[in-house]
Amino acid sequence: MTSQLAQSLRETLTAAVCVMPAGTMVSFVLRGEGGPATVASSVPGAVVLDALQFAAGAGPCPEALESGQAVSSADLASETRWTGAAAELAAHGARSVHAQPLTLDGQVQGTLNLYAEQAGGFSAETLAVAAVTAGQAAVLYHAVLRAARLDEVIAQLREALNTRAIIDQALGIIMARRQCTAPAAFDLLRRNSQQRNVKLHQVAADLVEAVTGRPPQPSRFGDPPTASRASRTAPG
Repeated sequence: MTSQLAQSLRETLTAAVCVMPAGTMVSFVLRGEGGPATVASSVPGAVVLDALQFAAGAGPCPEALESGQAVSSADLASETRWTGAAAELAAHGARSVHAQPLTLDGQVQGTLNLYAEQAGGFSAETLAVAAVTAGQAAVLYHAVLRAARLDEVIAQLREALNTRAIIDQALGIIMARRQCTAPAAFDLLRRNSQQRNVKLHQVAADLVEAVTGRPPQPSRFGDPPTASRASRTAPG
């Protein structure tokens, strides 16, 4: 998870806590490669309550992650759905709990969890706030994922352009030496790559270094202008 997403989730959680009943403990849980993990919380106690459910593999949070449906318990002291986990949560001071799933593109990515020390701790208004907050968190998560994917595509494009530039340098050397066309030079480079079982761009880099005495310097490709900068430089 990026620091940007973590900070955004903390800010969203802080805003939500302000309109919830006093004493409500709140946390955000997201799926990860190593399983679900708490990524933001209003108090350390919420992290402990999340962890108890992760360890047991049962409770409102795991059930909401699995089902994609909101899961509540008005009184964990008399709860029969997750006997062991419910007793653990109650022993650590939670009587009411609500887990609201964070859904993105039809997939549950995490949960917003509410804990209260008293039974029946969440009104309909509080649960409505939880649903809105979870929706906002899902939008943030989606935006950060899109930005990360865009950065990855840009990095791949830069790499492809740099590789192409090195190959073009090698083709120029071959064309000058052999007095041949670009297609013929490329064929020679490709055959050398196949014979050595080395990637084409590495063969090209080796040739450039052998001729110039230094590794090829990749071309510099700047970031594309932002929309605001583009609008400032647009004619008119």
